[in-house]
Amino acid sequence: MKKYILLIATIATLSLMSCTNQDYKAKGEQMAKHLDELCEKQDSAAVLIYEDSIQAIEDEVVATGDSAAIAAFRDALKESRERNAPYITSLKVQGGQDKKEAIEDVMKDALEGGVGIDAVTKSVDKVLEGKKK
Repeated sequence: MKKYILLIATIATLSLMSCTNQDYKAKGEQMAKHLDELCEKQDSAAVLIYEDSIQAIEDEVVATGDSAAIAAFRDALKESRERNAPYITSLKVQGGQDKKEAIEDVMKDALEGGVGIDAVTKSVDKVLEGKKK
């Protein structure tokens, strides 16, 4: 019985280790598509929850220490995150998050290569626009 458990554990470990950058890229592409769909529907609660899910998976990928996997995952999500950053940032502020903290989240993404500087600028503009209303 112990041999079987050890064998199953070994197979599980090897299968986890065999994840390729393509797996992370595919996962990122899938998540980007879903994020776009949620933002298009303007389902604010689902968008915020999904953004947290994306961040949790990104944290897992970063924890692997595999820079190629990290880059593959972030690159797959980059366009979607850039496109949706202003909307997501405004949702965070509307939900009660401090404006500075919400903008810092986007700035952190930009520094890590997850979004471009335009996403930061557009997010600041969107938050300021919301303040005027």
